[in-house]
Order: sequence, then C-alpha cells, then structure tokens
Amino acid sequence: PLVWQWNHNPDNRHWSLNERAGYLRITTSRVDTSFYLVKNVLTQRTIGPACTGSTKIDVSNMKEGDFAGLTLFQKRYGQVGVKFENGVKSIVMISAESDKPVEIQRIPLTENTVYLKADCDFRDKADIAIFYYSLDGKTWKTIGSPLHMTYTLPHFMGYRFGLFNYASKTSGGAVDFDFFHIALA
Repeated sequence: PLVWQWNHNPDNRHWSLNERAGYLRITTSRVDTSFYLVKNVLTQRTIGPACTGSTKIDVSNMKEGDFAGLTLFQKRYGQVGVKFENGVKSIVMISAESDKPVEIQRIPLTENTVYLKADCDFRDKADIAIFYYSLDGKTWKTIGSPLHMTYTLPHFMGYRFGLFNYASKTSGGAVDFDFFHIALA
C-alpha cells in the first residue's frame, strides 16, 4: 500500500515477494560506501505520539561484508541489524546521531533468524528512539544507546522506519524479511 516508499528509485531486479513465498527478499546489487546511497531500502513513516516497529529477518544467505536490518532513517539515523564480517555474523547498533555513523554495540550471533525492533517516543518533544533485538520474538534486549532524533530537511521530513540490506564488499547476498509490524506504543 501507499504507506510504503522506497528511499530511492528501486532496482526491481533486486527485491522480490516471490523468490520466497511470504517474505520480502532484498538482494544486494552493488557495493555501497554510505548508507545514504543504498537502494532498495523500503520505508514507512513513523507515527506519534509513540510507536514501535519490528521485523524478523533470515540472514542465512548473506555474503561477507553485508549489513541488513531495521533503521530509523533521516540524516542522523540509527540502525539495528546483522553484519557479516570475517566469516562471523553479529547483531550491531549503529548511530549517525553526530552526522557520522558509529558502531555503538556488537553482539555475536550464531542463529540465522533474528527479531529487530525500534521504539520511538515523540511525546513532549522527547524524540528518542531505542533499539532492541530478540532471538525468540518474546524476550527483547536493548542494544546500543538511545538515538536522539533531530529533524533536518536534506532527505525528507520526519523519521522513517526502513528495512535494508546492503553490501560493503561483494554484491549478491540476500536477506528475507518475514514481516514488519508498526503499532502505537
């Protein structure tokens, strides 16, 4: 539906709802040096006064250098996702609150399925986001630090949830998103 938007004109050859029935598959099509350049980030606007966005991803088809997960996207973004580096997968939280992306926390991951979530609180101009992960979809653990959401206009108004997968070394890796749920908190 129209609540969904791609962050750039999508490369339709590298996303699918049919390759794995019931899932959104995003396949990397090129190597990107900045998250701002990544194609095929599927976004949906956050809602106030407080909301939660969550997803479940299967990372079994990632390639070395891939990073996939859930973002709160604006110029100063935050991300929680899975990085595949040096043959090891890890859950990471990235903050670009200071205009430069910084890895805040990394946790080893041995499973191929992980749940990711972000809570947004816009009440009384708090504008805070907190990121979480879960291995079972029931017990959530915070990761990283809160993102202090600031509003700038170089990209678009407001913050958007986004589902992403991009390559930093080799294209062709794929991630399957089982669902995305958004709810008022």
